[in-house]
This record gives sequence, C-alpha cells and structure tokens, in this order.
Amino acid sequence: MTININVNNLNDLELSVHNQLSKILKEKDQIKILEAAEYCNVSPSKVSKLVRKLGFENFKQYKQFFAGQPILQKEKKSSSELERLKIFIENFDSALVDEFLALYKKYNRIVLFGLGPSFICVEYFAYKLALVSDKNILVSQGEEHAQHLIDKDTLLIVFSVTGKFSSFENLFNSAKSKGAEILLILEEFNNSSTLSADNIFYLTQMAQNEKLLPYEKTRTVFFIFMEEIITKLMEERNVLKENEIE
Repeated sequence: MTININVNNLNDLELSVHNQLSKILKEKDQIKILEAAEYCNVSPSKVSKLVRKLGFENFKQYKQFFAGQPILQKEKKSSSELERLKIFIENFDSALVDEFLALYKKYNRIVLFGLGPSFICVEYFAYKLALVSDKNILVSQGEEHAQHLIDKDTLLIVFSVTGKFSSFENLFNSAKSKGAEILLILEEFNNSSTLSADNIFYLTQMAQNEKLLPYEKTRTVFFIFMEEIITKLMEERNVLKENEIE
C-alpha cells in the first residue's frame, strides 16, 4: 500500500504533533495512541484525526509507515448483494413508479398480498400508503382470506421475489371472476407461462444467488421501489395542499 504524505492541509497544531510523532516513532514503534497523545499533550481523538487527515486508516498504519515497516491493510470483502443493489439503483426505471400509480389511482380498495418475508414487506407498504392516501388498504398472506377481501372495485397487488415459490393461480382466478384487476410485482425476471396476472412488473433483470431459497432472499429492492412510490405520492399531496392555500 502506497501513501503519499501531504502536510499542506495540516493546521499548526497538527503539524507540530505530526513532527513530534514522526521522530519518536522511529525509536518507539510500539507506542500506543494514548501514549502518543500524552507525549504531544493532545487528546487521542486529535491524533486519530491527524493520521486520517494524512491518508492513513488508523494509528497502526501511521506507526508502520514511520517505523519503516510494511503497511498492513485490512482486506475489504465486497458484497455481491451490494453490487447488485448498486446496479439496480443506477438503472432504476422510474417509469414503473408512474405505471404503478396509474393503476393505483383507479381503485379505492387495494389488497396487498405476500407470502413469508414478502408479507412483512406489504405490511410496511400498507402502513406507508395509509399515511399518504385515503384509500382502503388491506393486507393478506392467506389465499382464502385475500379472496374474501376482493371485489370488483379492487386492485390486487401481489409481491413475490421469483413468482416460483407458490402458485397464485387460484387467487388470480378468483380475483378475475370477481372483476378485480391484478398487479404482480416480481423482483427477478420470470418468463414462466403460468403467470397470468393482468399486469406484471419486473423490478430487475438481475437474480439473487441461486443457492438461496425464496424465503432466504433479500427484499431490499421491494423496499426501494415502495419508498419511491411513497415519495411520489407525498410530493403530489404537498402540491395539492399548496394549491389549496393559494
């Protein structure tokens, strides 16, 4: 690891502390940060801030540098999930938010459905929607219960990471027979011919680790999508309030 020392950004006190420490560390390379701070008559936090300002991760690296030792850097493990989310955010399709809201605004009765961790997501979504909407928002994780909630004035919204954990055929058939409209929101792309919803949103083309079972997969993408919807609804609500005041 190469570090170029630039003292031009140090103030007078920091430069004084740096000059003192750089000398003593050549003789006492095992000194602790508390001892170093006491030697320079400053606080340990001042020493810590100084070494970071000079480009070191910590006081240990600072000591290694001035003692002529190789600087050991902590291995940074990258997270494939963080990389996946980063790509999702960079390529986020805001048109899906507009399409969702176009469907959402057509109905006064909204039934949110999810299984396992996805049900927890829809509970959260229902809570947030209730804050910015006067619609009748209902949640369910049981098919029979959901069928009981649905009528011809309902938009049924189903959240599923893959669409493969459980068949929604009975639920969808029941909803259609009652005249309800269906929106299936999938995180991962699924070209299964068994998906017969009126509307299907694929939030990302990127799949999570195939070794993970559906209930083990993250729901972070769902939450990001939900928050974008809530943000848009809040903005619209605020505009209406401003117009009423005027």
